[in-house]
Amino acid sequence: MMLVVVAVSVPAGDRGTLTPWRVGIQAGHWQIDQLPDEQRRLRADTGAQWGSLTESAVNLEIARRVVAQLQAAGVTADLLPATVPPGYDADAFVAIHADDGAGAAASGWKIATPWRASAASRLLRNDIAKAYASASGLPEDRYGISYNMKGYYGFSWYRFEHAVAPTTPCAIIETGFLTSATDRALIVTDPERAAQGISRGILAYLGELSQLPDAARVPPTFAPLQVAVDSAALRWYPDAAERIKARLAAGTLVRVFNEENGWTELVVWGNFRLFGWVRDSDLRPFTLAF
Repeated sequence: MMLVVVAVSVPAGDRGTLTPWRVGIQAGHWQIDQLPDEQRRLRADTGAQWGSLTESAVNLEIARRVVAQLQAAGVTADLLPATVPPGYDADAFVAIHADDGAGAAASGWKIATPWRASAASRLLRNDIAKAYASASGLPEDRYGISYNMKGYYGFSWYRFEHAVAPTTPCAIIETGFLTSATDRALIVTDPERAAQGISRGILAYLGELSQLPDAARVPPTFAPLQVAVDSAALRWYPDAAERIKARLAAGTLVRVFNEENGWTELVVWGNFRLFGWVRDSDLRPFTLAF
C-alpha cells in the first residue's frame, strides 16, 4: 500500500511556508554530455555498462517510476537529468545510479549523504535504506561507499552553481551492480519494484520531515581536530565492533563532518580517500604550534 503524504512542508530556503512537498529525482548520467561548462570535465563519465545496456538507461527507467509513484501520492516530483538546476531548492533530492567494476560476484546496493550532511539528509538516507532493503531483497554493500559518492557534484553547492541549495536534503543511491545477474533481475527486469523501494523511503521521510526544526536542513560546520593518541582506530562505522579501516598516528590533522554518540566522522587532511569514524576520546582540538 502506498503511503499518502499531506502536501504541506516546512520552510526551506526560499520555498516559504505551506508549499507542496517538492522532490527532485535525478537519473544518473542521463544527458551527461549536456553538463554546463563548470562541470565539463564530467561530460565523458557515461557510467557503468553491461554489453549494450547502459547505466543511464537503467537509471532513467527507475527514476521515471519513482517520479510517477511520488506524484500519485500527491508529491510534486521533478525528473532531473545529469544537470542539476542552479541552487535546486526542494524537500529532497535523490540521485539514482547503478554500479559496476567489482566483478560478477559483487552484489548489493548502497546509499550515501553528502560529506556535510544535515540531520534531514541523514533521515532521508536512513528511510530510503530501510525501504529499499525491504523492497529489493538485495544485500547492502556496506563497505562500498566511496569518497566520490559523498562528494557527488550534484551535492556540491560550495563548488558549483548547478547543484542543490545548501538546505536541500539529499542522498545518492547505487541500486545494484549491472555486472551482477542477481542485481540485474531487479534493476533491469523489475524496475518498478526497485522504484518502490526508493519512493516508499522518500514518502516515509516526508512524513517525518515536518517534525524537524528548520535548522535540521542546514549542513553542520565543525572545527578541524587532531588525533590525540597513537594508533587510533579509524572504523567504517561508529561501532567498536566494526572493521578497522586504518590506524592513525597521534597529531594527524583531520576534517570533521559529523558527530554521533561519542564518535566523529572525519577525513584525513591531505588524504581524502582515508575517511571513517574515530572515537571522540581519541581526538583533540587542533592548535597551531609557534
